[in-house]
Amino acid sequence: MTLKWTYIIIITALLFSNNAKSEETLNTQFKTAYYSYQSAVKDADLDAQYKYAKQAYKLGKQLYGDTDINTANLALILGQQHINNKQEKAATPVLLETLTIFKGEYGDQAIELAEVYMLLGRSLPYNEGKKAIAYYQKALNVAEENAENPYFYAQIQLEAGIELLRQGSIKSKAILTAQKFFTENLPSNDKRVVRANFHAGKYYLARKKYRQAVENFQTNLPIFESLEGATHPLALNTHAFMIHALEKSNKSAEATKHCIAIGAMKPWDDSQEQMPLFRTNPKYPMDYARKGKSGWVKVGFTVSDVGTVKEAKILDSQGGSKFEKSSLAALEKWRYAPKFADGKPTEAYSTVRLDFKMD
Repeated sequence: MTLKWTYIIIITALLFSNNAKSEETLNTQFKTAYYSYQSAVKDADLDAQYKYAKQAYKLGKQLYGDTDINTANLALILGQQHINNKQEKAATPVLLETLTIFKGEYGDQAIELAEVYMLLGRSLPYNEGKKAIAYYQKALNVAEENAENPYFYAQIQLEAGIELLRQGSIKSKAILTAQKFFTENLPSNDKRVVRANFHAGKYYLARKKYRQAVENFQTNLPIFESLEGATHPLALNTHAFMIHALEKSNKSAEATKHCIAIGAMKPWDDSQEQMPLFRTNPKYPMDYARKGKSGWVKVGFTVSDVGTVKEAKILDSQGGSKFEKSSLAALEKWRYAPKFADGKPTEAYSTVRLDFKMD
């Protein structure tokens, strides 16, 4: 063997050795990042989840390659984390990467695609609503193709329906189908039933069917009242939406108990500004509108111990007396959560400024 060939053999052996060490190092780094991500999920550390999801995806892609199923799963995790951190624009390309690999691995109607379509819809900006709706519809189609898994089918119907409701789509009626299935097959305190009831209420509220909205929201109240310790995460919003539906139905007296319920839930301090739970916008005086007049009104008032507005007085204004009159008329219909002191609802003073501007 010549000296030249000896050198070639040695160099080749070194390359293989270095490559092996490099891959071993990469594998170690990937495992560290991925296990750190799993630990962050367990600890509910949202910042750490995002950090390590990005690291795991980058290292995993180097380790497994662009088209490996492991890379697709890491991209799916990262896409979810981008959305959770309001980086939706960054989520879309990695989710499309997952979609391509999943289709190749599982087929065009595989159950695994439903989550990807849901996340893709959520990753799009509001001005791409039609495209988002198309993704949610694809998720529903995939779920229907896999209807032998009825709980999965109902869950996708609920999740897609919620997103479609945000888009104002009539297809959001899928919420009601999911609600029917969960109600018939699960106990009333199951979180899927509670969530379906809540969003069914929102579905009817969006369609100004206030009686049906109240009925669906009300279904969950015994569940919330039976809990000990922490308040259910949907309880406050349920009361707030019920106030809106009842006020719209001219049932202000019935709305009062929900105003008080919200007041009892909230931790109050003396500097806290009260926010209305229900409000009607003041009417723009027609003659002012024709003249293009604008202005503002600052009003001081008392929020009663039942959340109504009383003793409203003009503190300052600009633009004309009709703006003042319109502001006072509107405030009469507003509802608040009363402040609580020593466990009891009490009156509290508040102020608001109403602006009148021509668009």
